[in-house]
Amino acid sequence: MADALHQIVYLSQAVAPLDAADTAALAQAAAERNRLLGVTGLLLHDGARFIQALEGDPAAVRALMARIARDPRHYAIAYIADAPVTTRQFGDWAMDYHTLDDSDDDFVAEVKRALAGVDDAALLAAFIGFAVLGRSERRRGETRAATGLSPRV
Repeated sequence: MADALHQIVYLSQAVAPLDAADTAALAQAAAERNRLLGVTGLLLHDGARFIQALEGDPAAVRALMARIARDPRHYAIAYIADAPVTTRQFGDWAMDYHTLDDSDDDFVAEVKRALAGVDDAALLAAFIGFAVLGRSERRRGETRAATGLSPRV
């Protein structure tokens, strides 16, 4: 019998915006920690929200998620998935990450490329939907700013 695997996918809201350097540092630290734990996954950040998938040994994934849930940089965690899985969807990525920044018009295409090896339709929908909404929110905010309207809260 193959080793048991568990997957958690969650969304959360950033307490404050993270710039590209902060997000890269967060992802690098996560990749190092995950590599030691045998956890794989994907992290997306759109400037205001995160979506992350974690997969690996059930105890390691749960312990890691408990640590993440205590992180004061985000709040309003909503779980999309928290269940056993039969195969890893994210191969050997200790933590791949992508972030929407001010110059990124291709965020959705970048996310789709990152998901090329994923065959779980629910995961694809969650991550691609997050990318589409993040890009749309960014553009809506830019349009409101250009017209002198205050951003929506």
